[in-house]
Amino acid sequence: MRASWRRGAASSCLLAALLLPAAATPALGQPRPARPRVGVALGGGGARGFAHVGVLLWLEEHRIPVDVIGGTSMGGLVGGAFATGLSAREIRDLVGSIDWRTVLEPETPFVLKTPRRKEDSRAFPSQLRFGLKGGVKLPTGLSPAQQVELFFDRIAAPFASDLDFNELPTPFRCVATDLRKAEVVVFDSGWLATALRSTMAMPGLFSPVEIGDRVLVDGGLLNNVPADVVRQTGLADRVIAVDIGADLAIPATSDTAVAVLSESIDAMIRSGARRGLSAADLVLVPRLLGVQTVEFGREKELVARGYEAAAARADALLPLAVSEGDYASWADARRARRKSGAIVPTRLTVEHVTPAEAARITHALARHHLNHPLDASRLDKDLLALAGDGRYESATYRIDTSSGHTALAIDVRRPRNGPPFLIAALDIENTRTSNVGAAIRGRLLAFDVLGTGSEARVDLGVGNVLQASGEIVRPMGQTGLFAAPRVYLSRRDTPVFRGDTYTAEYREYDAGAAFDVGFRTSRWFESRLGVAAEHLRRDVRVGASDLPSVKGPQRYASFGVVFDGQTGPTLPERGLYLKVNVRRFFEVPGIRTPGGQAVADPDRLWSGRGVVSAFAPLGRNGRLFFRGAGGSSFGETATVNGFALGGPFDLGAYYPNELRGSNFAVANVGYFREISRFVEGAIGRLSVGAWVDGGDAFERFADAKFRMNLSGGFLLESPIGPIFAGASVGRNGRYRVYFSLGRILPN
Repeated sequence: MRASWRRGAASSCLLAALLLPAAATPALGQPRPARPRVGVALGGGGARGFAHVGVLLWLEEHRIPVDVIGGTSMGGLVGGAFATGLSAREIRDLVGSIDWRTVLEPETPFVLKTPRRKEDSRAFPSQLRFGLKGGVKLPTGLSPAQQVELFFDRIAAPFASDLDFNELPTPFRCVATDLRKAEVVVFDSGWLATALRSTMAMPGLFSPVEIGDRVLVDGGLLNNVPADVVRQTGLADRVIAVDIGADLAIPATSDTAVAVLSESIDAMIRSGARRGLSAADLVLVPRLLGVQTVEFGREKELVARGYEAAAARADALLPLAVSEGDYASWADARRARRKSGAIVPTRLTVEHVTPAEAARITHALARHHLNHPLDASRLDKDLLALAGDGRYESATYRIDTSSGHTALAIDVRRPRNGPPFLIAALDIENTRTSNVGAAIRGRLLAFDVLGTGSEARVDLGVGNVLQASGEIVRPMGQTGLFAAPRVYLSRRDTPVFRGDTYTAEYREYDAGAAFDVGFRTSRWFESRLGVAAEHLRRDVRVGASDLPSVKGPQRYASFGVVFDGQTGPTLPERGLYLKVNVRRFFEVPGIRTPGGQAVADPDRLWSGRGVVSAFAPLGRNGRLFFRGAGGSSFGETATVNGFALGGPFDLGAYYPNELRGSNFAVANVGYFREISRFVEGAIGRLSVGAWVDGGDAFERFADAKFRMNLSGGFLLESPIGPIFAGASVGRNGRYRVYFSLGRILPN
């Protein structure tokens, strides 16, 4: 790698040279003149960079060899893939196979998270995550870009980590911007994946890359089309540049502070692009007006537009074409430099963590990835799962042969802003027509507080729910077993209804402590067995109600299991979620009716509750879903520990807690369709859905009344959490319109 400032513009005679007529065919017996060497410079522009693939396809189909290639940002990705020996067709298939929504996600994919982190995401379904290391800090980018890095690692894996980029099947350069020194950094050697990750570090979207004292981001800030860098290699006689940002030079509309800032950055990028383009002999400008830089889902259309841009300049490009025989010889030589054969790591090293952490990670990875041919797909999943525990920002790899052995080097990086971390959520819901319930909640996470692998979790909440709780989870070796003591305190105001009339407000106090032991797998399953002792209090705070007052101690044992195989916490594409909890009460608090009569629930009461939900894709943007929930006191009357229904997905035409009983059952069947997405869904999706609710809460099964509602609404998955607006219609004209911010599906 070397850093260099842009030099002066290349002489204008270079452009004239490309426009000269092709040399005449040599006379018989005279040596054929050497063909001009061709260099290609690919510009940055996010998703617009897919047009580069179309340009390379056209050059490939018309037998125009590419002798050196360079790029910035997405141009660096396409150019780097081509440099490793991939054909344009292979690159087209490769980018088409990438799920850009998951690549751009700000976190590890939900399905690869540990059970604890999945629980966090369900309880706090927002992107309001802060680091508390040295103060409250936001992440340095929307995404740590781990999936992008693993994609680069896979491309770079066949090559040495100290590679001279001239030794690639096609010599390669890419550029990044050093924020500290305000200069262009040109990558010409080293680990190819690091070069690609640096040139792709779009500010605000991906976290910067730190190498020594350098902080590297997208090279497009200072040189968006590095034709000058390709020229400076000395390996090209003709330089073709592909500018995918030319049409972004729109008339100024600086009528707001945000517009001024945006246009200022755009002006800086255009200025840098002009300096780089001055070294090009020919500039291709694909027709991309109206295509946004984040529209990664339009790759097929963009490839076609790049192809059209090359075809439109066929008169200037075709003089660079060679005969079939010459092209075959060039392709054979390029193919011979392409690395082939299986990579079999014999050593595994873990970098940038403590010895204890390195031992734990080595234990988890060595069995599958040492002394076997490298399985990049499995390694990607294992490293994503490693980051899915929340301790690390990313985990990537490289193949290190510097010691004479084939070593699999795992690079584990901690977030710069933590731990500890704070996850926040805002909950808003219209609990009744004239009342809106709101709460602000936060969860503090700290790791390794009681040894490697342990974690502490503290929850705080204010609003219509006041809560404070803390739990420490301590693993028992590497068996999956754990111990988890916890304490909790909460106060909640719950509305009380008679029929559909709001009559009172009930204040509920809970305070207690519990101790669980459990078992969990790396991704999908957790079970717990524990005991709890608590003190409860229930009083009518406002209005009049026939619900009793409750005060006293409560003790119980519990057993619970959770299986979470879904692809998301709010509206997953597919998967199954199951949660079951059974309690055996040994003591329940005293009960006093509004008339002053003392009554009691059975002390030795069994109570169980379960919920299951399943999602399945239907077409490109549709989701079928089913949810069922039920609970029972197994023939006993449970006043204190009964169940309640009402609200979205729990018979939506009824108010929350309007239906009460010692047993309940409810089911939903419906369909959601995505109608819009933002940054390929990474920061938001808008869906519309409709479903049928059916069920009831009751004291005895013989008294159950099957109630049915028809519901529908809009769901926006936003950075601050799911925003839902909908309505439910029931029998006898009953209906309810509701909105909420926060958790949607009750778990």
